[in-house]
Formats: sequence, C-alpha cells, structure tokens
Amino acid sequence: MAGVKMIRLKSVRDLVHVLGASQVPLVHHIQVDSSHVYFVPIVISSDSSVVYYYASETPLDGSFLLFDSFTGEVSVSKSWVSDSKYMLVPIVEVDSQNIIPEKLILRELSISRRGPRAGAAPPAQA
Repeated sequence: MAGVKMIRLKSVRDLVHVLGASQVPLVHHIQVDSSHVYFVPIVISSDSSVVYYYASETPLDGSFLLFDSFTGEVSVSKSWVSDSKYMLVPIVEVDSQNIIPEKLILRELSISRRGPRAGAAPPAQA
C-alpha cells in the first residue's frame, strides 16, 4: 500500500470505536521489538490508506475485545462470548505482514516514546 498514514490511539477503547465506525470486524496484533501493536488498516483509495493503532509494552490478555453496548466498557476475553450486549472483535495474531513497513512502525513507536514533538503547543489549561 503506497501512502500509508498511521494514527496512534490513546487506548484500546479508541480502537474499538474505530472498528464500530468502519465496520472492520477484527484487530491485527504484531509484536515489534518490545512493543505489542494492535492495528486496523483502512484503505481510503487505491494508493493511500490509514492505519489506526494502539501500542503497549504488555500484550492484551485474551483473543477477543468485547465492547459492552449498554455501558460502553471495553474488556478483553480469552474465549468467545455469545451475548447480544457485546460487540465481539477477534484479535488475530500476525505472523508476517506487508501492510505497514516495519521501519515505519519502529519510527512511530520511537516518536510515541519520546513524547510530544519539539515545538508542539503545551496542553490547554482547564
């Protein structure tokens, strides 16, 4: 995919919200160095795409994300849950992929570890 843009999300909950809006039925998981990256690729056109991702130093403890449509809570399950109040999202373990160049993933992870970019405006005070 040419023109890959990556959007780092703050939480797994944000990733579930992207899934709900995009109607993508699964999350991809890959380990890069010491980071666990959970991502959803979305093709915008034939030459560009956006990858929404959440990265963590520790893996999620399960194979399914559960979004409780009554409370809005997100949890992780090791097994299939058959309950209509949940949107169930499988996490697929990626062995290899060519959606996102590994150099791009490593660059994004190093940026997020450094914190805000130099020259970025400080957060607004409440």
